[in-house]
Amino acid sequence: MQAFLHHDRDMNRYTFGLLLGLILVLCLCILPPSDQAPKPTVWDEIAGPYVFSISEWELGNFFNKWGYSLEQFFIPKKLSEQESVKRVEDYLSLAQSAGSLQDTINRDKAEGNSSQADIESLEAQLAQLTKQMHSLQDQVEAIIEGQISSVLTDEGLSKTISLVGRVNILFPPVDFQFQEEPNVLIVSPRDKIELTKTILLSPDLSLEQIEDIENKVQGINMSGLVERVGGVATYPSIIPQDDSLQSLLSTVAHEWLHQYFFFHPLGRNYWANYDMTSINETAADIGGNEIGQLVYQRYYAGEGNETATPAAPSQPAFDFNKEMRQIRVTVDQLLAQGQVDEAEQYMEQMREYLAQNGYYIRKLNQAYFAFHGTYSDTPGSVSPIGGYLQELRQESPSLGDFIKTVSGISSYEQLLKTIGQ
Repeated sequence: MQAFLHHDRDMNRYTFGLLLGLILVLCLCILPPSDQAPKPTVWDEIAGPYVFSISEWELGNFFNKWGYSLEQFFIPKKLSEQESVKRVEDYLSLAQSAGSLQDTINRDKAEGNSSQADIESLEAQLAQLTKQMHSLQDQVEAIIEGQISSVLTDEGLSKTISLVGRVNILFPPVDFQFQEEPNVLIVSPRDKIELTKTILLSPDLSLEQIEDIENKVQGINMSGLVERVGGVATYPSIIPQDDSLQSLLSTVAHEWLHQYFFFHPLGRNYWANYDMTSINETAADIGGNEIGQLVYQRYYAGEGNETATPAAPSQPAFDFNKEMRQIRVTVDQLLAQGQVDEAEQYMEQMREYLAQNGYYIRKLNQAYFAFHGTYSDTPGSVSPIGGYLQELRQESPSLGDFIKTVSGISSYEQLLKTIGQ
């Protein structure tokens, strides 16, 4: 937990962040309980045994950082900027090695070509890597939280108050935890592409359990898909630890923007309709990617760690984005004509076609496009929202101004008015 604080007496930022975060958790705790248990729904029957409880995760993990934060308050470990950067890079290197080793173990077990002793040796190596990662995790999370907070403050997103001097407060504090990300059940009608329901599920589902859930959704004449999420805007956010550095920074920033939007009209209207969901997700994508890039350039793109100069773009042999957009357009046309079975047969044919060209998608259906289409800057979307938000960003004097402006949007019509449509 970390709020970004600074004043002339160097007030401890961890303690203030804990207090702000505690307020958020207490708000969850004091919600009045219902006198009657809700009646079971069809979704309880389909997904009930596998549901991932956000409230239990937040309450269980919020206090996990108390120990480290209190330790920092009484015995602060001051690292130089270079030491902090090295600590993050070391952690991600360990995570990458652990991920590769886990893949090797899974493959050896599946193929049955390795002895039990060899597998146990690999598992011992994995346990040692995991132990090293755990010893660094709290500190690495705090370093990244501070780096992102610094950029957000420079973008004018913090508030200055007088509290034993002038203090910059970023609310909500940037707070995340490395954790295996949950799955999500996405549901769409079969006769149109529309996100009608999402349910977070356990990260430990087997392929058989995933397919059973999807088949049960199909059994009630809906389109269902279970996928991993890239991150979850719980508090603290759930962030996978096997991303590249730039992707990690952008994902943490993306999830923080969802938390920031929650306290503004954009976030409060997330579920008002499909357009508002798309505006929220796309704005978080645009802002998160830019924040991540700013953090990377400020702290990590130094000597020996610079990204290579991109080569001149060339026409790819297989244009995945173009193909996906054409598939989406064709599916929409078939569904508009009432040809549901034909649309589903077409999507399966195109899924196989994409796999033949090196792009494997486990299941391509209405739910897939409903979920990925909420990100209007991706090839699975045919919405103009992505273009409108890119235009708004270009017209904004700064990234901070863009975030403040978009956070106040409460309807699709207001977005159009904002960009002068």
